Amino acid sequence: MKNLEYTYETTSSSGTKTEQYNEPPSEKVFTTSGGSEGGALVGEGEVIKVNVKWDDSEESFELHNKDK
Repeated sequence: MKNLEYTYETTSSSGTKTEQYNEPPSEKVFTTSGGSEGGALVGEGEVIKVNVKWDDSEESFELHNKDK
């Protein structure tokens, strides 16, 4: 894998991160975080839509709160 792009979308926010690698990464877990004072929070029952693209492949899925 040389290129990775992932996007997420909730009812209150969205984001995209793109990374390029000279060599395939050894780490298989990719995270993003952030926030701001007074920023939007993800609701307890809200679904997060995720789209991941790597090289010539693409996958979409939804994240659900496991306690709901």
